[in-house]
Amino acid sequence: MHPLTFASIRNQFLGTFAVNIIALAHGGVLGWVSPSLAYLQSNETHLTGGPLTVEQTSWLGSSLCIGGMVGVTLFGLLADYVGKRRALQCITVPHVAFWLCVLFGSDVYQLCLGRVFAGAAGGGLIRIVPLYVAEIADCRIRGALGSLLPICFNAGTVLAFIVGGLVSFGTMPLVLLVLPAIFLLAMIMLPDTPACLLRSMRNEQAERSLMFYRGVAGHFQKSDQFRLEFQQLCDAIEREKTEPNAGLSWKDFASGPGRRGLAMAVFLMFLNQCSGSLALITYAATIFEMATDGGDGGSGSAFLLPPSIAPIVLATVQLIGTIVSLALVDRVGRRILLIVSCVGVANGYLTLAAYVQFRPQEATVGSSTIAMLLPLACLSFSILLASLGLLTVPFVVMAEILPAKLRNVGSSICMTIVAVCAFALLKLFPPLLATVGLPGTMSLLAMVCLVGAMLITGFLPETKGKPLLAGTVPESEPSQRAN
Repeated sequence: MHPLTFASIRNQFLGTFAVNIIALAHGGVLGWVSPSLAYLQSNETHLTGGPLTVEQTSWLGSSLCIGGMVGVTLFGLLADYVGKRRALQCITVPHVAFWLCVLFGSDVYQLCLGRVFAGAAGGGLIRIVPLYVAEIADCRIRGALGSLLPICFNAGTVLAFIVGGLVSFGTMPLVLLVLPAIFLLAMIMLPDTPACLLRSMRNEQAERSLMFYRGVAGHFQKSDQFRLEFQQLCDAIEREKTEPNAGLSWKDFASGPGRRGLAMAVFLMFLNQCSGSLALITYAATIFEMATDGGDGGSGSAFLLPPSIAPIVLATVQLIGTIVSLALVDRVGRRILLIVSCVGVANGYLTLAAYVQFRPQEATVGSSTIAMLLPLACLSFSILLASLGLLTVPFVVMAEILPAKLRNVGSSICMTIVAVCAFALLKLFPPLLATVGLPGTMSLLAMVCLVGAMLITGFLPETKGKPLLAGTVPESEPSQRAN
């Protein structure tokens, strides 16, 4: 295999950055809630029903996930019908609809409807973008390019926190609507993936697409390696269409590779959400208040930093962690990053739980400093370790571990699991805090992470450098998995 050159990977990076502009825009949607709640819950709100109640606030946050369940299926089918490029362009419709609801909505129900639209756009992009990137990327840099999706989510969230702090509630949508406009312009310049074009019998366009993404300027510059790669791609697509059992059936799910690949992909999506990172970002201020209250007899004066700073700190740490993950995923490997991430997140949770459970009831100068710094340090550590593996790697592994025949349907199932788990987590987290308290909630999340680490150690094979067309990683010896 020839070494990678700048010319051979330049368009792969440009294409990946272009399709992830919509992920950056969706990150702005995810971060919109935090800076907007202060206004929506105040007496100055423009809503006809008055300030939001606690129940209305919880629905405003979790309604995003309802739209996600719809978007995963809807845009998955659309991608199969019109191609991934056009389906991604269509995602801008519900995304813009959300911001229009924010601009012109006069009650909480219209805002929740907008969040459903935004969730549909988010479900569509996490369904399509990983597969789009996987189909245009060289296997040696596929992990790095795939990690850009959560980086853009996090960068968009930080951007929304900053913009929300600088402009008014009504101006924020006008600023962030610039991103989907840039995305549409960028997508005009990109061809669809070679695999999508081959499936629609446009072979010449598919070859030109592969030439574009491999940096081949003309037909006379096509190397033997390029011709071999294109022929392998053509053969794989042809087998999908001509094999006697080409139609998807229950046997494909019940087969050994299909069963193992789908089960592991679904579990990784479950772990991605139920490790608790989304709840930490969403309810960061509440968690910090609970973690510091009681250090001075319950007055809370030990908390020297405003609770509103917590989401910005955690989102920034999360962004740093995903950038580090981008550099490590193709060097260290997927499996080891996931294991280290699970164990590290669990340690951070357990440290916070132990501190809150056994903290001193009488405040001193030293205990006040600890009360301020330790919760921040524990949750920042957990978010950092989650970003290195749990929040980034599952989306890369999903496209690699699913058999080629199950990849489209399997990714739809996985993204539906993400939406369901995210909705359940955001709705159940406040009641858990109220019933079992912060120590019990953090301990429960730590148990999920530790069980995840054990299952990954025992059952997940390493997929670093695996050709995407190979379908799924075969069963291997433990020594092979560790490589």
